[in-house]
Amino acid sequence: METNFQKIKELVLSSDISPEDQEELLLAFFKTDDAELEPVLKLFLEDKSWIQKISDNLKAKNTAAITGDRNLWKRILQDEETQLRKLEN
Repeated sequence: METNFQKIKELVLSSDISPEDQEELLLAFFKTDDAELEPVLKLFLEDKSWIQKISDNLKAKNTAAITGDRNLWKRILQDEETQLRKLEN
C-alpha cells in the first residue's frame, strides 16, 4: 500500500517547481508522520497550485530563520492565517 508520503512525492516530482525546491519540500514532508500528511495530500490532490504555495512558504520560513528576521516571520504567519481562513470558507 502506498503511503501518503509516497503519493505526495509523486505529485511534487511531477510539479513545476525546481528540482531543488522539490527536494527541499520532500525533505520537510519526509520528517512528518505519515498520518499527519493526509490533509496535505488532500489539499494537493484538490488543487496542485498548493505545491508551489507550500514550497514558497517553506523557502520564506527558511530565509526568516536564517536571517533572524522577526518581521518577515510575522508576515509569513499572517499570510498563513489568511490562507487558512480562505480554505475554511
